Amino acid sequence: MEWVGFGLLLNGAVVLLRRPATWREGFLWGLGAFAAFVVAPGLGLPPELPGVPAAPLLDRQLWWAGTAVLTAAGLALIAFRPSPMAAFVGVLLMTAPHLVGAPRLEHVETDVPERLSQQFTVVVTLTSLACWALLGGLCGHLYEKFSKSI
Repeated sequence: MEWVGFGLLLNGAVVLLRRPATWREGFLWGLGAFAAFVVAPGLGLPPELPGVPAAPLLDRQLWWAGTAVLTAAGLALIAFRPSPMAAFVGVLLMTAPHLVGAPRLEHVETDVPERLSQQFTVVVTLTSLACWALLGGLCGHLYEKFSKSI
């Protein structure tokens, strides 16, 4: 059900920016969303298996949301304002949360094998890539199809 909301976010962004969209542009939007919602937050807070001790939830959620928003803003500056200054500010926005750092516990003890955690991170990331790319392509295709009839 969450992918319906993600699709609405993608289409809302396309409509608000008054951008033409085909499946190719939608695919690129999906890749940008993957970078903002999965890759950038995952660099500081990789996906975790249930039962693994972690920093307080609110702290992690705030850092994740801030990272996603700043990464999306940075990507938007780079993509839609082609100038060296915009690119510099965009990169600065995308790196700021990582300079602050994600909330972490000082010491973590768990019975979960490290290899299992690594496999989980890889599977979640690759699944998210496939879903975002497919969602973006579908959103672009459907936007193009239905915008012609309006």
